[in-house]
Amino acid sequence: MVGSILALLLKKYTPELSVILSLITGGFIIWISARVASEVTDTLRRLAENGGIGAVYLSPVMKCIGIGMITHLSSQLCRDSQQGSVASAVELCGTLCAVYIAMPLINSLLATMEKLL
Repeated sequence: MVGSILALLLKKYTPELSVILSLITGGFIIWISARVASEVTDTLRRLAENGGIGAVYLSPVMKCIGIGMITHLSSQLCRDSQQGSVASAVELCGTLCAVYIAMPLINSLLATMEKLL
């Protein structure tokens, strides 16, 4: 929050420094988020192992979550740059990538349903 306020104040006088400060602030936030995400991932892996859920099922879910987060961040950056159409294209690409990654889960679900019927 402090970085955003400082960047906003600097934007009036030195827009170049404002952009650099925004990038540094964003990088710091991403670094902190990556550390937290690592802890969450480790916890989910331990829970999956204890619950008997294989990595075959957990891995695509974690990848889809990562794709969603990166897609959201990228599309917001495009929107901030006044590139709404590019942001929409990024969101479409992210959605298609998530569906592609989830295909093994969907196939497994369909195969299980087929056995039940």
